[in-house]
Order: sequence, then structure tokens, then C-alpha cells
Amino acid sequence: MKKITTKIEKFQYFYPYSVAIVGGQSESGLNYMTCAWHTALSFSPPLFGVCISKKRKTHQIISEAREFSVNFLTIDQVKLSAQLGRRSGHDLDKIKEFRVKLSPAQVIQSPILEEAYACFECRLIEVKAFGDHDLFVGEVLAVHYEEEAFDQEGVLRPTRVLPLCYLGSDFYVTLDPDTLNHVLPD
Repeated sequence: MKKITTKIEKFQYFYPYSVAIVGGQSESGLNYMTCAWHTALSFSPPLFGVCISKKRKTHQIISEAREFSVNFLTIDQVKLSAQLGRRSGHDLDKIKEFRVKLSPAQVIQSPILEEAYACFECRLIEVKAFGDHDLFVGEVLAVHYEEEAFDQEGVLRPTRVLPLCYLGSDFYVTLDPDTLNHVLPD
């Protein structure tokens, strides 16, 4: 029997979700944060959305820069994800403190994470408030990716890359490549 509650304190029943490191650079500095609330919004033009709390330093930076990068990590980088997610850019320089390796972007000014297996360069096109978070919608102007991590269709190869996924409450997981199934409708 399912339990039912109307007092929703931990809103995480939809996980697992891939982890993205989102951030950018503005006059206020350089900052990146772990983000599990993100999604593709459109194929044409390619739009990607990230939800960020108004109290986050990254919120301020993206608002000023009008651009951001989205970076996807492997399970091997779980410690970095926890550090960038649980420490505030208001309190310390996370890039320096955690020795984050950055690379220049090709189209925008905000760098990408060198160790990510895939990165998006996004130009901010809209911000919309939803409760205690804002949805930042970016047009994806460039995609950086490890070629061996994806097949010819752009599908992730879990036999080559184990993506970092978030379960909520500081728990992480990845895919089991042995469960890979290519299923077509009848």
C-alpha cells in the first residue's frame, strides 16, 4: 500500500537525475554550482533550462553575465559535485578551493569544466520565477563532448561513460551498463 502525504518536506521523489555543474563568469566573479533541476526545453532552437535558487551566488552571476555553461560529470567526479553543491560561492572561491580545471568556451565568455564529458554553452534568453527558484532558459550555442562517450546518434554509451546521477539527500548513483536495452515499439 502506498503512503500518502500532503506535507511535502523533501521534494525528491522524482530522482535519480543527472548532475549538471552550472555557472558562469561576470563582474561579480566566477562560480559554479551543482544542479539536479535541469532539462532540455526545445530541439529547434536548442533550449536548455536550469532551476536555481535566488539565494545562490550562481544566480547572481548568470543574471549579470546573461550566459552560462552546463557541464556533465562522471561518477568518478562525485566528490567535486558534492563540494560545488554544498559549499556556497558567497563564502569561498570554489574554483580555487576545489582546484576546478576550466577551459575557455568557444562562443560565450564563461568557461566550461575541462573534466566534463559534455558541456553546453548557453546564452540566457529568459528568466522566469517559480516559487523559491528561477528557471534560467538558455539557447545552446555550442556543445563540447567526448566523442567516445556517445554513439553516432548522440546517445550516451554507458559502457564507456558512467554519468553522475543524484538521488537526493546527498546520495549519488550511476547507470548499470548491463541493463542497457534498445527497445522499439511494436
